[in-house]
Amino acid sequence: MKKYIGIDVAKTTLAVALPTMSGGWTINTYHNTPEGIHSLLSHLPNGSHCILEATGSYSVLVTYMLCQAKINVSVINPKQSHNFAKMQLSVTKTDPRDAVLLAEYGRLIQPPLYQMTTDSLLRLRQKRTLLRQYHKQRTILLNLQHSFAPLPVKDLSTEQSLQEMIDRFEAAIASLQQEVCQICQDDFKEQYNRLTSIKGISHKVATALIETTNGFQDFRSAKALAKFIGLAPTTYQSGKMATHRGICRTGDPDLRGLLYVASWSAIRYNKACREFYQRLKAAGKASKLALIAVANKLLRQAFALVRFDEDYNDNYQPKFRLNACI
Repeated sequence: MKKYIGIDVAKTTLAVALPTMSGGWTINTYHNTPEGIHSLLSHLPNGSHCILEATGSYSVLVTYMLCQAKINVSVINPKQSHNFAKMQLSVTKTDPRDAVLLAEYGRLIQPPLYQMTTDSLLRLRQKRTLLRQYHKQRTILLNLQHSFAPLPVKDLSTEQSLQEMIDRFEAAIASLQQEVCQICQDDFKEQYNRLTSIKGISHKVATALIETTNGFQDFRSAKALAKFIGLAPTTYQSGKMATHRGICRTGDPDLRGLLYVASWSAIRYNKACREFYQRLKAAGKASKLALIAVANKLLRQAFALVRFDEDYNDNYQPKFRLNACI
């Protein structure tokens, strides 16, 4: 019989809610370390299905070890558990209570099983995170250098030190970019080649899509992917009032921004995107709205090529596909 186990993840601890024979809960606490998780594994009953939130790096270790031990795991969005707690009219916010809520969420909602990220994707994710931070630091230093430029008296040692740091970051960024592309070419060659063949999709966008989608394993439709990234259109309607509120803006803002920038190139060189953009503009749509729609179309093109193992064709004609929600 399946038993739903709630795990509330913190930086150093795991609060675990285990069901009892009487219908209540036993709350145990384990260290969020390999040793602590090994202890947790030894206390899990047969037929366990663990429910936990995606809490960044803190939840990766326990998720990884549970999957390695062949334990059923579901990783949910914190918004889902937060709204579930509101639905339960919960007024208590503690780690043990959160663990119980996660277990109850699993029992009632029965979320899908999580498919663990491969080791190469874990490495890719770390490199891209570090790459983003390097870009931010480089921008800060360049802005600082620019602010020093108009000063009447300049300190040569300061200028030299600042330029050396900028050079180091630029070298590190170049090296990391090569490593990111190498991982994609080695472990996701077919996906990487198909994505970069799309006019408008750069190497940077392709690697970001591979990382975010877990190698395109986590999504069954382009609509679900667009919603996850935050490019899906939203509408609020109540009675006689109907208000369009743009896109949902969930998910990774960095990837969303990359796709928006990619749309600038796509409306020039990607035939389908160019024609789509021109139709929207002819219908009176604002340029920014049209570009966001093009970014969504680029995402759909990327999903379709990987999903159906096809090469990019600028003169592609849409065709009906059975059970294909793209």
